[in-house]
Amino acid sequence: MQKRTLRRLAVFGCFLALCVILLGAWTRLSDAGLGCPDWPGCYGHYTVPVDAEYINAAELEFNQKFEAEKAWPEMIHRYFASTIGLVIIVLFVGALLGRRKDSSIPILLPSILLPLVIFQGLLGMWTVTLKVHPFIVMAHLLGGFSVLALLFLYVLQLRPRIVSLSEVVAKKFKKLALAGLVLVIVQIALGGWTASNYAATACTELPFCNTGWTDNADFAGGFDLWQKGFEFDEFKLHELEKMQADLAHARGETFINYEGGVLAHDAKVAIHVTHRIGAYVVLILIGLLAILLMRERDSVLLRHLGRVLTVVLLAQMLLGISNVVFGLPLYVAVAHNGGGAILLLTMIAVNFVVNWQFRGKNVS
Repeated sequence: MQKRTLRRLAVFGCFLALCVILLGAWTRLSDAGLGCPDWPGCYGHYTVPVDAEYINAAELEFNQKFEAEKAWPEMIHRYFASTIGLVIIVLFVGALLGRRKDSSIPILLPSILLPLVIFQGLLGMWTVTLKVHPFIVMAHLLGGFSVLALLFLYVLQLRPRIVSLSEVVAKKFKKLALAGLVLVIVQIALGGWTASNYAATACTELPFCNTGWTDNADFAGGFDLWQKGFEFDEFKLHELEKMQADLAHARGETFINYEGGVLAHDAKVAIHVTHRIGAYVVLILIGLLAILLMRERDSVLLRHLGRVLTVVLLAQMLLGISNVVFGLPLYVAVAHNGGGAILLLTMIAVNFVVNWQFRGKNVS
């Protein structure tokens, strides 16, 4: 394949990856995370046996209909994710073949993306089989953002040098841009941990949390990645999950469903507060970078990037505030996930311009 074809394919992959991130957020936030309890297919019915003595026919029919309605967002999510895998395979093979005729075609990123998307598929499977365990869900979310970021970086690599920017000008922003990118990645991880533990509504006041949170926040419990100390018997389940737990217990099986979150409120408060403090740090550091970029007289492109960064950053902060003020509306929460992705891509673009485009022959 030629560079132009590979670039277009990578752009399409970026679009699919962003859609998957948004669909994943929709699935998670609309309580459809286990709408398909089977893997790899989805049979659209609940897993309680039909012959269970304590479930009558009407209740079973209602439960099966309810689960079928929850299943479609998850299945659409899986179809899009599978398509990304196919795109990355074609991208890898195309880059490998194209490099035989054009040695300037980069091959490193497609070589990283291929095993990454395979591992991402495994994380998706474990998300279902381990009943949306928070650590697996967070890793799956970070994997999705990583696929999007690497595809976007590959798009930038396949372009001609996008700006005749001198290294002297670029050097002024290198450290701050790189620090900002690292900070955004950390903040996305915190956001993933907040979402996977259903801690987004733990704090309903601004700027930090509810009155008295400093005396009640349990940071040790909130950041117990594997949540080994959790006692399932103490967690209040709705009736249908109790039935399934009873069946699993009778068979000698372990049943822990993390959907809805299993941590105590104090632990969720600690998670939410940490994510919110991280947001303030991002606002200060990335805001400073955006201002400096907009004030750069020697580069029109850097000034444009500064303006874009300012708009994306402010929009993301407003979405985060709206989540708190309006009680986590579904569309706003999904848009907040998308805003995090756009902010990440913007920071990658900034770093590419001031850092990475000067490295190696493949990006010149």
